[in-house]
Amino acid sequence: MAKETRKPHFDVSAALIRQLGEELVSDEVTAMMELIKNSYDADADWARVEINTKDDYSNPNIFYKDSPPGFISITDNGFGMSDDDIWNSWMKISLSSKKKFKADGLVTPKGRTPLGEKGVGRLSTNKLGSRLELFTGKAKSDKKNHVAFDWETFDDDTSLTSVPVHIDQLKKDPSEKGTTLVVTNLKEAQKWEGVSWDKFRGQISQMIFPFKEDRIFNVYLKINGENIDLDELSEKVRKNSVTTLKFELTDNNVIINGTVKFQKLNGSNSADATEFYETKILPDFGEDFFTFLTDPVDNKQNHVDDLKYSGKKGVFYTFKREIEFNTLDRLSLNIDDTNSVAEIAHPGNFKGEIDDFFFKDTDSITQAFSSIAEFKRIVQNQVGVRIFRDGFGIKPYGIDGQDWLNLSGGQTSGGSFYGLRPGNVVGFVSITAKENRNLKEKTDREGFTDTPYSRNFMRVMNYVIDQANNILEGTRRSYNEYRKQKAQQSAGIKSMSDSFDKLNKASSKAKKITKKTQEVKYHLANAAIKVREASKKQGSSKGTAEDEERRQLFAEISSLLEEAQELLEQVEDILTETNKLDEYVKYLQPQIESLEEQLSDFAELAGLGLTAEALSHELSNIVDRIVEETERLNKKIRGKTAIDISSINVYVEYIRSATKSFRKQLSHLAPSLKYVRESKEKISVKGFLAELKEYYEERFDGEIGFVTSIKGSDFTLKINKGKLTQIFDNIIINSEYWLKEKLKQHPRFKPVVTVEAKEPFIKIYDNGNGIEPAIQDRIFQPFVSGKPKKIGRGLGLFIVQQLIETTNCEIILSSEKNQYGKRYIFQIDLSSIIEL
Repeated sequence: MAKETRKPHFDVSAALIRQLGEELVSDEVTAMMELIKNSYDADADWARVEINTKDDYSNPNIFYKDSPPGFISITDNGFGMSDDDIWNSWMKISLSSKKKFKADGLVTPKGRTPLGEKGVGRLSTNKLGSRLELFTGKAKSDKKNHVAFDWETFDDDTSLTSVPVHIDQLKKDPSEKGTTLVVTNLKEAQKWEGVSWDKFRGQISQMIFPFKEDRIFNVYLKINGENIDLDELSEKVRKNSVTTLKFELTDNNVIINGTVKFQKLNGSNSADATEFYETKILPDFGEDFFTFLTDPVDNKQNHVDDLKYSGKKGVFYTFKREIEFNTLDRLSLNIDDTNSVAEIAHPGNFKGEIDDFFFKDTDSITQAFSSIAEFKRIVQNQVGVRIFRDGFGIKPYGIDGQDWLNLSGGQTSGGSFYGLRPGNVVGFVSITAKENRNLKEKTDREGFTDTPYSRNFMRVMNYVIDQANNILEGTRRSYNEYRKQKAQQSAGIKSMSDSFDKLNKASSKAKKITKKTQEVKYHLANAAIKVREASKKQGSSKGTAEDEERRQLFAEISSLLEEAQELLEQVEDILTETNKLDEYVKYLQPQIESLEEQLSDFAELAGLGLTAEALSHELSNIVDRIVEETERLNKKIRGKTAIDISSINVYVEYIRSATKSFRKQLSHLAPSLKYVRESKEKISVKGFLAELKEYYEERFDGEIGFVTSIKGSDFTLKINKGKLTQIFDNIIINSEYWLKEKLKQHPRFKPVVTVEAKEPFIKIYDNGNGIEPAIQDRIFQPFVSGKPKKIGRGLGLFIVQQLIETTNCEIILSSEKNQYGKRYIFQIDLSSIIEL
């Protein structure tokens, strides 16, 4: 008997396909969205989703007629599938014609780039129910294809090619086109009812592009026969935002356009704040405050530049920020394996918008909505900044309030009241499959894969948020200072000591008035008694008209005297408290004077801390090298071979070198320590720069060049050396950070820090990219930094300015620009401390 000849081949258990569907699709929302996306890819204008947990699907052509009640159907008016499409594409798991279609740069007749490409979207139906039926047909054809199968037949004992599938064709009108998917034998039907249904509806709403006027594809939802409105944000909702931020990334630039309304200044619910807003802001449409906000002299610490005053239609000001994409710091590189060329990974052009809302009743909201509660519900149902690819949300970004932009990280209790807060913003980032093809989603559709492109996308978005929050925070700080100045002007207060003087005088006057008040109170009481006695003598018997008039007059005088006595008692209570004002002053004045002294010390100590932080890193490196050399010698000692004297000499010499480095690092820090910080000494600029050069050349170890020069003759300063060291350290350490960041992107770059002296000035600069125009005029303000949030505190240059001002000197960012068109030179005027 001849042996059966079989061709070796692999097969696969049908259960594997079912498991794939369960693992690749995390939940029902993702499953539903994958099916809706298929409708979009088919050039449909709409998709109708019906969920019914009570009835049978009413189609006589349904194959599984014994399914229990309940079904989910998704119908669209897309181009449908032919029988060839069914056999050669849809029936082949993980085969997707869309992938090649996208790779070739093709688009559909409506200009769409398909969203799907993995060929596993149909597997998502397994998350909804076990039985799937497909009805689909193309225009101009009189036949409709019908496919039906049951996921429960995909078991361990059945090979994939043995799974039973029903296929037939039905007649249809040639003008009809599109696809209907029907899922029966639902899994966990209770998920489509009650609280679970509310949650699903909310999540689906968040996955569909919420801005109604900009939609190119609509989704309609029905549950148990009832049409359900998906939450959407109409233009009337967006018009009631207090801040609007529109942004885009082009081939070369990041562009931000912002609008801030007057209502942004009226977020507090306190009566005082509301009164100030209504009496000081609204009458001149905020023009006086805007002048203060943008004034670098009167509002030195908090002013905001490059704002455009509006004053019309409720808009306070607008602003625009623009920066070259390639100049953003910490950009990731993409390396082309074919030629090993590294280039900045551009994530593709995209745009977006963020609207910031206050839930406070205004005339505009009252006119547009039935109540503030309705407005609040609509906004909060869509709260969060979400990413949409061709109109479809990408999880988890912004879904259910997920804070991928870390807006809560910049929020404090009141401290960042004007900043963008996660509970008050609604926004979108709009990307496309065509333009942003390098932003790839994970297989389970839960976010982007970690690539240089996705990291740079995040860098752009962080820049947008940082710029907006810097402007809003500057507005908040300026507004608080503006209110403070107006209060001082109203009270005629010129300084803190002036305030104390006025309080003491008020207390002194109150004590004098108290004595007079007591005298007046005594005379009033006597007068009241006399009036009552006179009234009694007048009697109550009926007399002449003149007598009647006299009685009424006595009654009126008596009433007035009683009222005067009551008012006087209230005045006495107030005077009692006012008398204590001088006691309050005695308590507060030393406290405030102590606080002012502590604030002065803060600048010095904070500067010392930043310097120490940088030095600790260097000391750590020295210790690591000592440990490494010690371990190397220990290995030789533990070995069987004899230790040669040269190895010991090398180790001893290394310890000596490390000790010398330790001493140099500590000697650099020593002048800033408390016990010598308060003394002033005469310092040769030439000698100081020589010490600085020696220190930083060793610190940079050839990675960064350090150049010093004196134009003209040497000059002498009288200043505490520790303070002078802190000033230079904070500027140079800042340069070090940016130069190293540039070096990461451009390995051939030769970074250099330069310090030039020419009496009475010293200039410090480097050959990096320079200061970003968006922050150049606020560079010395606290918490202003171009560094990422987790790295930059925005305190270094602020502390430099504070330290310099304690010496009556001045530092500026020179207007001179480098080859990149940016300001880059810090110039210190030391005229006040030059020793003649």
